[in-house]
Amino acid sequence: MNAKLNSEARRKIILDGYVNNEPLKDIAARIGCSLASLKVTASKIGCTRTPKEAADFRRGFHIPENKRQDYYQLMNIGQYKARECAEILGLLTVQSSGNE
Repeated sequence: MNAKLNSEARRKIILDGYVNNEPLKDIAARIGCSLASLKVTASKIGCTRTPKEAADFRRGFHIPENKRQDYYQLMNIGQYKARECAEILGLLTVQSSGNE
C-alpha cells in the first residue's frame, strides 16, 4: 500500500486490527508505518487503554480509589468541573497560566 491513507481509514484499520487481535506487525504493514508509530497512534486513539485509563488520560490526572466517590459526588451533585473537583480534593495543585 504505497498510497497515503487518510486519518479516518488509518484509524479504522488500527481499531479493527486491535479488535480482531491481529499481530501488530501485520497491522503496521497494512497501513505502511513502523511498529512504534502504530503503537503511538493506537495509544492516542485509546484502543490500548482500559476505560479507566482512557478517562484518566483525557482528564489529565488520576483519581485514587479512596477519593473516587468524593470526586463523583462533587461532579454530579456539586456541579463542579473536573479540574475544580481535583483541586478541591488535592489531586491537582492550582497552576497559574501565562495569561493571568
